[in-house]
Amino acid sequence: MKVTDINIDQLLYTKPVSGHAYDRDEEGGGLFKKMFAKKEPEIPYFNTRVEQFGKDELYNDIKDGYDAYIVKGAPFETMVVLSKSFLIIPEQEIFPFYDIIRFAIKNPPYGERPYEQYAIDRFDEPYDPTYVSEYENEEGFELDRFNILLEITDENSLIYEYVIPMEVNDRKDFRAKFNERMAEIGVVDSSEDEVMEGRFPDDGGYGW
Repeated sequence: MKVTDINIDQLLYTKPVSGHAYDRDEEGGGLFKKMFAKKEPEIPYFNTRVEQFGKDELYNDIKDGYDAYIVKGAPFETMVVLSKSFLIIPEQEIFPFYDIIRFAIKNPPYGERPYEQYAIDRFDEPYDPTYVSEYENEEGFELDRFNILLEITDENSLIYEYVIPMEVNDRKDFRAKFNERMAEIGVVDSSEDEVMEGRFPDDGGYGW
């Protein structure tokens, strides 16, 4: 569903980082050894992106206008946001539009969508985190069945892939809004039309 009132502070939330972390391999070596076994804490990637672009600058960029999408009822961190200048995936990525030369909205590769038949069977059904399938090993498919693969190629021809759950009814709008941001840059859209309709490559009909 389209979200019109996102919490920007929650969107740009960065996880706190503790002062030091011990190297587990050095445990049991006594106090003196442990003093020299301290490592610098690992800073979450999302934290570094917020710092790189500046939290205040990002905040103002989002306030200037955004398009946000989430599967209704899904966790906040599964949202995807197109601000004025950035693609934002909470806790994962902040990608500047000026670095993009190509993007594509696709189905994940066949081997990465074991939920395909489940998705076909529940086509047009709203997300229900309490739903219990009659078949075993399908507990994790309820949100996965909405997955799309967003592929981005940057100016150095490096390809980045993000798996995002998105309702079928939002996909065409998401694609159109992405293209609007890209219009002045001249980015190539290589999206697969079947994904816009919720179809999988080989099912010959609607996927879900």
